[in-house]
Amino acid sequence: MKFRTSLLALGVLLAPWAWADDLPPVPTLVLIELAGGLDGLDAVPLIDPAYAKARPTLAVPADQLIRLNDQVALHPAFRPLMDSWAAGDFAIVQGVGYPDPNFSHFRSIAIWESGSASDEVLETGWVTRLFGAGVRWPEVLSDGLVLGETHPGPLKGPGMRVLSFDNLDAFLRDAGTVDDSDATQGAAGAIARVQRDVQAASQVLVAIKPRVRDPAAPFPETGLGRSMKLAFQLLAAGTRIPVIKLTLRGFDNHTNERAEMDRLLKELSGAVAAFRANALLAGLWDRVAVVTYSEFGRRVEENGSGGTDHGSAAPLFVWGGRVKGGLLGSAPSLTDLDHGNLKATIDFRTVFRSVVTEFWGVTDPGALSAAFPQTPGTIDLIAPATQTSGTRPSG
Repeated sequence: MKFRTSLLALGVLLAPWAWADDLPPVPTLVLIELAGGLDGLDAVPLIDPAYAKARPTLAVPADQLIRLNDQVALHPAFRPLMDSWAAGDFAIVQGVGYPDPNFSHFRSIAIWESGSASDEVLETGWVTRLFGAGVRWPEVLSDGLVLGETHPGPLKGPGMRVLSFDNLDAFLRDAGTVDDSDATQGAAGAIARVQRDVQAASQVLVAIKPRVRDPAAPFPETGLGRSMKLAFQLLAAGTRIPVIKLTLRGFDNHTNERAEMDRLLKELSGAVAAFRANALLAGLWDRVAVVTYSEFGRRVEENGSGGTDHGSAAPLFVWGGRVKGGLLGSAPSLTDLDHGNLKATIDFRTVFRSVVTEFWGVTDPGALSAAFPQTPGTIDLIAPATQTSGTRPSG
């Protein structure tokens, strides 16, 4: 296939039930990768004299902060999401990281997306291993949908049907050009099966397309805004899909961080606020959980170029109708540091394990161990499901 839109792995042909009205809904996890390394102290500043001292040019001015309590504040770009904060469906998990952090972009994002420890290499994503252990929903469009980019992240690995595109019309047009008549055996046969899956997915999406409507509340005209708009439209049209992965790039700000972070956090908050507003109006908010992640945080002290360098711990944001909002975990210390870096107090795998057990209802020890080896416990992040929140998977 020469087009970018594709099913990234093999699977059975898709059935029209991937959008049937008479099936119970599938709870959808929306993962937003904040690529480059989120500066958590810029997104969630601390009300501490040490903050301004460490960041004489980068510290958000005190009179611009959105104060959450006497210790913790939000960057002013999060103002569109303060309705979510007041409603209690916006959680900030503080001090998230992992032991012995790696400061390479490529290695650290692989650790986050595979759910590995820093001293082990896992070639598959944590979602892939979870689904491979039998955690599945019947009659879904695909195991996951990657919008805007082709990198599958936690959905990486064999046995997964991952659909990737950034424009529905372009996908349907390109899928119509696929010809699998000549490839039947060996590697060619594998390509043919992927091509047939693309065609099957396109048939489902052709059936869904008349149900795709303009959202009631406008989305911002940004890259993430357009991706989240498409995600909402597909879910509102009845598409059954358990994971949607999005990416917002630009967080590796060694220079000119002030302007870049203002722009990026505005893009994030605007897109999520619009998604929330539309999901509430459509009655979908209880069926989605939106979770951010980034490969690492940034160092406490600003560098000499108006930016920050690779660090360790950073906050993780979670939104959704069942999310137990507020601050989780302890605010990081700006004085008790690990070689200039914030100390992680919550393992990222514990957060994802909490989402899997509480949002999806997965309690099978074998499946949880497959996804998150040697990861203990959960945090109290998501409320129990209701009849309208979506079904538990098999397994």
